[in-house]
Amino acid sequence: MRRSTLQRKDRGELNQIAAALGAKPSSRARKDEIIQLIIDLTADGARITQPAGAGSVAASDEAAPAGSEESNPAARPNSDAPAAGSDGGQNDDTGNGTTANHRDEQRTPDRAEEEVDPGNRRRRRRNRDRDRDRDDSWDGDPVAVSGRLDLRDEGYGFLRVDGCLPNRNDAYVPVKTIRQYGLRRGDHLTGTSRPANRAEKNPALLTLESINGGPAELSDRPVFENLTPIHAVRRLTLEQPEDPDAIAARLIDLVAPIGVGQRVLVRGPRRSGISEVLTSLISAIETNEPDIFVMGLFLDQRPEDITEVQRCVRHGDVAATSFDQTPEEHVQTAEMTVERVKRLVESGQNVAMVLDSLTSLAQAYNAALSNAGRAYSGNVESGAVHMPKKLFGAGRNVSERGSLTMVASLVSDGSSSLPGVLCDEFVGTANTEVCLDRWAAQLGLFPAIDITASVSRDEERFLDADEVQALQQLRRSFTDGSADGDPGAVVEALETALSKLRSTPSNAELLR
Repeated sequence: MRRSTLQRKDRGELNQIAAALGAKPSSRARKDEIIQLIIDLTADGARITQPAGAGSVAASDEAAPAGSEESNPAARPNSDAPAAGSDGGQNDDTGNGTTANHRDEQRTPDRAEEEVDPGNRRRRRRNRDRDRDRDDSWDGDPVAVSGRLDLRDEGYGFLRVDGCLPNRNDAYVPVKTIRQYGLRRGDHLTGTSRPANRAEKNPALLTLESINGGPAELSDRPVFENLTPIHAVRRLTLEQPEDPDAIAARLIDLVAPIGVGQRVLVRGPRRSGISEVLTSLISAIETNEPDIFVMGLFLDQRPEDITEVQRCVRHGDVAATSFDQTPEEHVQTAEMTVERVKRLVESGQNVAMVLDSLTSLAQAYNAALSNAGRAYSGNVESGAVHMPKKLFGAGRNVSERGSLTMVASLVSDGSSSLPGVLCDEFVGTANTEVCLDRWAAQLGLFPAIDITASVSRDEERFLDADEVQALQQLRRSFTDGSADGDPGAVVEALETALSKLRSTPSNAELLR
């Protein structure tokens, strides 16, 4: 039946025609959806029984020509037919294309089918599958593919081949493969894929060859949240004897030593050198701790700063977003990155994640939530505070094997109320705090560390008693003669510390 003929009829007549074909359109269905339903039913070979008063004609009188888009739904450019070999609308075979549920990335929907009779829907699906088997069969060579797995709530996923954000080259991963191998979000997979078919937007995974660098097999790996967190038992050495200019790492080793598996908060006002301190920490960890995998996460950054950080990380990985990207992209990048490091810890690796910054992440969540829940004062969403705390709380040392050292920055001032809320919420969450001072930064001192405010709460757990005592005496020598509450006391103590560091080749000699 031609579409033009059906469009001239009113909604009541269209409902009668659909009822004669054995379908019952939803009361919410639009006129175009009812017309499309009638065309699909007549294309499947159904015959219309003339309804009384409907004014309709038999399907055979105005049947669409063979081979037209109306007679073959699979031939339409925006057809929503599932991939060949689909089972119940969800493709569970790695070699059979894409599912009918992932409409947001695999096709452009042109109508809703939720209210169509299930029997008619299954019959149309079988016909489409036969057409796809004839027209879209693929017998080419598989294409090598690798990337991080991003799962959806419906159970299927996509292999992100270029960073953490969606891409047209991402390979669709069916539910069957995910369940068969127990895959989780953030897993790094390698395998082969086939190109997208006519009704698809993404390639489809054919074979799975490796999972997180190991063989593709079902393994009894633990769940990150079920691992037992314990205190740090080993020091994260930052001093670089071969680099005498790495003053920032040496000073942090003295005033706020870091343990492997701790949560470290680098807190300070804007333009106080936070990014430079984080870059120094990345370089120090890669130099002194080859068994620790460094993952950098830099959000809402300037493009040139992203390039500089990527060049700084030699053996690890960097995920970054620039300030011109959307809040949703910041959130997606952060969540994918933290899921990736969780998978590494589950496999027993030691990981150090450096995040800049928690404030940018909270601002992205606050914008993405858009008044979706309870808000703090100043229009700050509760989820905008909870999600950064959840990410920061992933830092831990575990008794089974592996650790996640979380080093994150936090802006302590700003034009909005969000930085103040964040500072209040993160009080007591970090094992180590490195505080930066505005006045020292304005005077050109680097690193602009506030020696009196920076602290490591659990240093006695990974340092011996003699070293702890020597460090305490050294810190008191930095602040001798400085009056408490004096605005210049922080600058004076920092100048004293930097002078002593530059006059000695190593921290060991300074502690003697």
